[in-house]
Amino acid sequence: MDEMLASELPKGTSMARVSYFLSSRGFRTVPATKPQTIIAIVRQIDTETLRPANARVTFHFDVRDQLESYEMTSAPDELPHP
Repeated sequence: MDEMLASELPKGTSMARVSYFLSSRGFRTVPATKPQTIIAIVRQIDTETLRPANARVTFHFDVRDQLESYEMTSAPDELPHP
């Protein structure tokens, strides 16, 4: 997942492009508590166990809505779809 995000959404990607990327792949977004932030719940396959796993990805944008960074954390209790 990290490799895909790094190649598909490099630093400087617009917020609109990130939103489109997430929605086109069926990743659910959840309300963010900070401006210039998008939070998505993504389902991925754990390559060690070959079992599905959920991750929470938080995208951080600058004041021009350009991607600065993202962080990924485990989200075992999150459902990938509403």
